[in-house]
Amino acid sequence: MSEATSDTVAYYGLWIQTGAIVVSAIGVVLTLFWMNRIARRRASLDIVLSEQTDPRTINERTEFVKLRDAGHLSKWADPANTHTQESATLRAILNQYELVAIGIQQKTMDEKVYKGWCRTTLVKDWIACKALVMQLRENAKVATYYCEFERLAKRWATKDEKPHT
Repeated sequence: MSEATSDTVAYYGLWIQTGAIVVSAIGVVLTLFWMNRIARRRASLDIVLSEQTDPRTINERTEFVKLRDAGHLSKWADPANTHTQESATLRAILNQYELVAIGIQQKTMDEKVYKGWCRTTLVKDWIACKALVMQLRENAKVATYYCEFERLAKRWATKDEKPHT
């Protein structure tokens, strides 16, 4: 084999090796992207499953719906009522929504999956709890209580719901 042929083989060999490395790197990146997407969906489904099967969560949700449907939730923001079971139930549900909203905002949960399951309920619950949250913020002088939940509800609200959010 001549020196020119040897150089040509080495030249093409270098490009083939480089191409293989690039293709492998692209494969790794795509695999990581896909696994991240699956993990976010799984986290979303785990939350939904927990909301539907965990006895404590079901009980809190049932009590919350009773309070929500009775109306006037802002009375539970009164410092005199902060140690009641009703106040604890409201905070548990608000905290759960805030956690979900943070998970979606941080991209650890899949927004599309959770929105498909819970959009209407989340927005309806925000509208019902808005006065309570505003009163909690005012009482504590902390303007960020449940701000991610609020932001998510406003983003998911339909045109008809927006005036109430």
